[in-house]
Amino acid sequence: MTGHARRSAGVSAAPVGVASAAKRAVDLAQVPSGLRRRPFAISAVAVATAFCAGLVLTASAPVGQSAVAAPLTATATLSRDVDTLSRGSIDREALIPVSASASPDGDETTTAPAPTVLYVVSAAYLRAEPSASASVLTTLAAGAQVTAVGDSAGGWQQVMAGTQTGYVKSALLTTTAPTKKAVTSNAAAASSAYPACASGSAVEAGLVANTILVHRAVCATFPDISAYGGIGGGSEHASGKALDIMTSGARGAEIAAWLQANYSKLGIVEIIYQQKIWTTQRASEGWRAMPDRGSATANHYDHIHVLVA
Repeated sequence: MTGHARRSAGVSAAPVGVASAAKRAVDLAQVPSGLRRRPFAISAVAVATAFCAGLVLTASAPVGQSAVAAPLTATATLSRDVDTLSRGSIDREALIPVSASASPDGDETTTAPAPTVLYVVSAAYLRAEPSASASVLTTLAAGAQVTAVGDSAGGWQQVMAGTQTGYVKSALLTTTAPTKKAVTSNAAAASSAYPACASGSAVEAGLVANTILVHRAVCATFPDISAYGGIGGGSEHASGKALDIMTSGARGAEIAAWLQANYSKLGIVEIIYQQKIWTTQRASEGWRAMPDRGSATANHYDHIHVLVA
């Protein structure tokens, strides 16, 4: 069909012009190979080509008719050496996971272990060194709470009792807390087990509960004993934890043996009689000989010396 025939039939000649313009746009898109590695240059060529094609399409359309051209897709194949990361944001995961327990400075936080709390099973000496011959810092009452310092070694445990640090026999310590008992007063605690002594209670002034308990227990069990020594002087007697029971001979030996057998009930930690000593700290050794102090009283031949916790 000739162009005249097409116009006579009402068919527009614009498509022919459109095809020619599209071909020219494709020819223009054939850029030199050197530009293929430049994504921005390729984009500029594609935009210019599309713009020219649009002008051609607009110019070739007759008045009164609209010519719509399909959009041209410009595809550019980029070389692998192009930095694709610069074209947009890429979500990235941390290469090294951060521990939830790590501190802001990067140091891992650790929880210090809780200190081990121990309780004294029976009255015990707190010694300066882990040895039965070491000096005694203080006497710990049964049920006293202490804090372990390190692990036990050689049958001894280093502990902290209040502000003092020393050593206690490991066998005299436990992790089980004792049952607490309400005590209204020293005299009331002793009278719950034994009545007041018939010989009077003047000796009990200034004594601790366990010393009063020993006094009343001996009074009730051995009523023939009427003389005692309580507070006064120095060392242990000044603290109210010591009691002297005035007796001698076989009667004294009988009372001393009774006190030894009931030490745990009375809170006794030490008994001295006839130049011999017995302690809860070294109970397995029995009665031990003491050096001569020069007199019957100093060597405890005329009285029993009792020390309580």
